[in-house]
Amino acid sequence: MNDQGAEDQRQALKKFTVDLTERAEQGKLDPVIGRDEEIRRTIQVLQRRTKNNPVLIGEPGVG
Repeated sequence: MNDQGAEDQRQALKKFTVDLTERAEQGKLDPVIGRDEEIRRTIQVLQRRTKNNPVLIGEPGVG
């Protein structure tokens, strides 16, 4: 991929995504309260070698 293509991809990422790591470091994320088991389970799924795609489902605004 050429340098322009790589730059285009970076710009698309910046336009359509939010860097949650950066926001967490800046203290801009709300705390998660009462979801310890769900968080643990999500981490377990993410750590798998295969089938490591958790799906989080719920009504809008409940998460």
